[in-house]
Amino acid sequence: MSQENVDVVRATFEAFRRRDLDAFLSCFDPEVEYRSLVLEVEGIYHGYEGVRSWWDSVLTVFPDWKPQLEDTHNLGQRVLSRVRAEGHGTGSGIPLERDIWHVAEISDGRIKSSAFFRTEHEALEAAGLRE
Repeated sequence: MSQENVDVVRATFEAFRRRDLDAFLSCFDPEVEYRSLVLEVEGIYHGYEGVRSWWDSVLTVFPDWKPQLEDTHNLGQRVLSRVRAEGHGTGSGIPLERDIWHVAEISDGRIKSSAFFRTEHEALEAAGLRE
């Protein structure tokens, strides 16, 4: 089961890089809670409608955004990943190149919560591995 959880997370990043929204959504629970760093001022996105809204918004702000999984750790029901995010801001052309961390909670083969963090420490806290 643990490798399957990593595979689900990997599939979301591959679908995003292909810009395949249907494949992306198929990896998520219909009631998913999705927390983005790129659009964090908008808060948490809920369900498929929220994820679609995030998808449209992030591609408007960073049309060439290419998150790449660099490292993943299976934590049972959760998967912790280091992600290399690269892209350019619309209008400004300012490049974004940085490592961010992602925690996904998986249940019944689908992601029920997905959140991005600036630091590994924040991600580990969210995953319940640090106090």
